[in-house]
Amino acid sequence: MYERNVLDEIRSFLQTVIEAEKPDLIVCAERKATAIMRCLLDESDPPLPWDWKRVLSTSAIHQFDWSRLEVKRVLVFDELVHHGRALDEHVTKLRALVPADTLVRSAAFAVWERCEHRPDIAFHGAVDQDTYELLRDKIVSMLQEHGSLLLDTEHLELSVMVQCGMRDFYDALARAAPDGNTWSFVSGASRTNLTIERPDIVSDQLFQQCLLPESNPNDSVSKVRVLERTHEQFALLPICYPNTRCLFAESWADKLPDFIDAARMRDAGADELFYTVGLLTSVELLRGTVSALGELAQQGKVVVQVPPQTLEHLRVMFPRLDIDKLSKHLLDVVASSERERPRRGAQSVRARNVPEEALFRLAGLVMYRVVGDPATSLKDFDDLGYSKSWRQLMRLASEENANVGLDPRALSVVADRLIDNGMIVTKTRRVLSSARQVYTIRTFAPDGEIVMSRIRRQIMTRRPECLLAT
Repeated sequence: MYERNVLDEIRSFLQTVIEAEKPDLIVCAERKATAIMRCLLDESDPPLPWDWKRVLSTSAIHQFDWSRLEVKRVLVFDELVHHGRALDEHVTKLRALVPADTLVRSAAFAVWERCEHRPDIAFHGAVDQDTYELLRDKIVSMLQEHGSLLLDTEHLELSVMVQCGMRDFYDALARAAPDGNTWSFVSGASRTNLTIERPDIVSDQLFQQCLLPESNPNDSVSKVRVLERTHEQFALLPICYPNTRCLFAESWADKLPDFIDAARMRDAGADELFYTVGLLTSVELLRGTVSALGELAQQGKVVVQVPPQTLEHLRVMFPRLDIDKLSKHLLDVVASSERERPRRGAQSVRARNVPEEALFRLAGLVMYRVVGDPATSLKDFDDLGYSKSWRQLMRLASEENANVGLDPRALSVVADRLIDNGMIVTKTRRVLSSARQVYTIRTFAPDGEIVMSRIRRQIMTRRPECLLAT
């Protein structure tokens, strides 16, 4: 049994690699690697001796200006490498982008013994399947203990210090959306988190300015997640991803806030445009949410903060973002929103709790449906074949809920629970509309082959509710 502290081991490993390789930049592979890096830099004691200005996500390598910066050594970090195809693809893409004299090396915390494309450096160089799965579980648990798997580098995050009861705090937040849209639930590491589905858009004009022409915010992700970091500290994460027509438009660029370089957006690719729209619209979700906390703030029971360190991680996904100007913009949004009265009275809405057993069962049934045919070969696994749009995911949840009986208004929480437990990850995907126009949308897919294998085994035994035992 693997009993060592996985965070300490990863920190020690990365520190040793940094000292030996002397990289100018660390590129983190996808979600969990960036979440681990954030944990090492912002959430652990002692922190890894590194800084956010020298970290990038593989999702943002095309945004980075490789010609202007003297980057001679790049380290690609992945926490776990199974077959190694994804890591090999990341390294190949990087080598095609960087100058010819730049050295690209790869490092992984643990590598499966039958890995086909091995990294240059590894801490655990050849682990069997059981150990690989155990290490993955320990990493997921570690991230849950430090707050959530949403310790990623994609979302805005505000900090709220709370000096009142959790019920008062959550009921106040419920005023940010229609009654029945605010749900608390037990997530990873037994933390009580909150989801506000479809919070109020205070200014429709400002929200529309964030959207590229012909984009559609309907049937897409729009929520504020409230994560319990400690008993007195919570994080507000606004999450908004409209179905976006990713074509640059001067009319859109003319109205961009000053923390976005409008001129440099002209050469942005579809993913950069999609995530930029997501960032801008998520700011607008904060207005109604902070307004709902205004009375508690005036009474000194909550303090909404914009600590600079909670924004630094955005550099990894948005290397062109002006963090200082974004911080000032958010401070202005918080200050003005706290003075606004929420649309609803304190007695007209409340936060409701999702029963743990029902949520647990429904989440398992949804994963059963996402995976589908158990005869499909894992060797040919392609997450695009299993990825679901927000609309599709909610439809599956609604259909399976006939067997569970959860309040239909709480179905959005199913996706949050699956993300927090490391069962699904978010992706982007290009789709055609009925008018044959290309849109970029947010999708949800099983988190790799290990999750797929576990789901397969549970499907075979017809016990999908056991999937979430992590």
